[in-house]
Amino acid sequence: MRWCSWTNDDLGGAGRLGALRERDGEEWLLDVASWAESREATAPADLVDLLEASEATQERVTDLVASANGDAPGWLRPASVRLLAPLRAPNSLRDFLAFRDHVENGARRRGTEVPEPWDRIPVYYKGNRRSISGDRDDVHWPSYTERLDYECEVAAVVGRGGRDWNEDAARAAIFGYLVMNDWSARDVQRDEMACWLGPAKAKDFNTSFGPVLVTADEWDPEADHPMTVTVDGEVWSRGTTAGRRWTFGQMLAHVSRDEDVYPTDVLGSGTFGGGCGLDLDRWLAPGQTVTLTVDGLGSLTNRVVRP
Repeated sequence: MRWCSWTNDDLGGAGRLGALRERDGEEWLLDVASWAESREATAPADLVDLLEASEATQERVTDLVASANGDAPGWLRPASVRLLAPLRAPNSLRDFLAFRDHVENGARRRGTEVPEPWDRIPVYYKGNRRSISGDRDDVHWPSYTERLDYECEVAAVVGRGGRDWNEDAARAAIFGYLVMNDWSARDVQRDEMACWLGPAKAKDFNTSFGPVLVTADEWDPEADHPMTVTVDGEVWSRGTTAGRRWTFGQMLAHVSRDEDVYPTDVLGSGTFGGGCGLDLDRWLAPGQTVTLTVDGLGSLTNRVVRP
């Protein structure tokens, strides 16, 4: 299933639960609440409520949406609504450093080797869970940076709580996957990490999610999915999801060790080698439009603007 959060002018910006499905050979959006009401059923108000519901409720709502036929009430043209970030305030945001080629690029820039612990520990930083943008949202260029950068990533979204999971249990707790842009102020990141802390202000101003959340039964994160970045329509980066050292199950199992994990927790993969301007020594300018595309998950587009 391809779940989304959406709104239109009549709703005053409030997010609603939707599902993108094929209908008559085209992609349509089903307003889940309208369809549920016509069936005298109940459904979560938004995607967060769905993720925080019981597994039984998640299965019931999934079956309800799958049962909608071509004449069901609630079908909308996707172009007639605005897709929001699937999760506008996740419970937590952790971003990993899972691609070895990206780590090797960083080591070369520093004139050193890949740190030995990197092969033992899936390391991550914690981002700002409330500074989230969605597809087609403008991203404001922070006043304190001259080196704004993108990172093309995949993120896993947790659908049930727990702790002390092994890899299999952790993988089973993942509800689905989405495209993530880990925006980065590289000059600030350099200074923060030179002090042996961070990144913080270098990352916390914005993270983009979208356009949809694809459930784990429909998208295999360990398969070889092409990843592409275009800037103003020009291809800057090409890669694949297959280059990660750590699986999402391993990363989530590591997080859960002696620590509670909650629904809507987000785990970013980090970017692939060449999946950011830093690896290319190529930098964004205000007004440019950045599109990240991951095969099977869709395209996430944002324009960077100075306030």
